[in-house]
Amino acid sequence: MFKTITNDSLDFTMDKQAHLYVSFGLYYFFYTYTDDMILSICLTFLTGFVYELFQGFSKRHTGFSFIDMVYNVIGIMIAYVLHCIL
Repeated sequence: MFKTITNDSLDFTMDKQAHLYVSFGLYYFFYTYTDDMILSICLTFLTGFVYELFQGFSKRHTGFSFIDMVYNVIGIMIAYVLHCIL
């Protein structure tokens, strides 16, 4: 069963930085192979969500974090905006 939902903060810790930067990079990784912005956004979000689900079920991790998902979305949004501007 689902282990736990983590109650964490919005503090920009190393874990949150990793979620933001990895999501940023995954957007461009997926765009390189799909050449479709919307699909890249969806695949990046899905990857982050599946990883959070894994953390929720894993005994080695602290649990599912909604705040980590917020940082995933921020990373995706920054990549998308920069992609549109540049």
